Amino acid sequence: MQAIEERGLHNNYLFTLIKFVLFLIILCFLTELTKSFWRELRTTEGFDINILVLSFVSAFAFYTFIVDLNNLYKNIQNFFFRSTFFSVVFPSALIVLSIGYFFLPKILNIAFNKDIFIFAGGFSLTCHLIFVASANKGHNFASVINYFFIFSILFMLNLVILGLYLKISFNMQLNQVILEGMKDGAALIQNIFTQALR
Repeated sequence: MQAIEERGLHNNYLFTLIKFVLFLIILCFLTELTKSFWRELRTTEGFDINILVLSFVSAFAFYTFIVDLNNLYKNIQNFFFRSTFFSVVFPSALIVLSIGYFFLPKILNIAFNKDIFIFAGGFSLTCHLIFVASANKGHNFASVINYFFIFSILFMLNLVILGLYLKISFNMQLNQVILEGMKDGAALIQNIFTQALR
């Protein structure tokens, strides 16, 4: 019995170590994808990056100093998604905003304010990432590694979803952003391994 428990504990440590290595690899891609995304936003015509930064800061400030919206956001996610997996992966508020901003101006034949569009997208994405972070937080080494591993994957996915949202109003080269991010991420991993093996 003790041998079985020790084998299970050994397998758990091994699995945690594999997840940690995978997290470090994903972190390289995440870093480079974020840089590529940021560069694209800075060069996109008519895009005010200060509004996006303000939306991120406002969401954090709102959660920290005014009221924690996590329970409300969780209820919104549960309304749209019955599955816990889908509620963590997909930001329903951002998807609803995307549909609204895509169809309403065409149906009602009106122009929408691009600054509000940017702010609403950034704020709702930040709310979703805070929800994901609180839903997956860990309390021991294995669960913390699992938390970082899952959050890094979800962050990358949500960055792409934000890109699709912003593409509604701005001429972003999202395919190029993703390809550059992946290529630079692979180059970063290669550089790290080269430096480590010297």
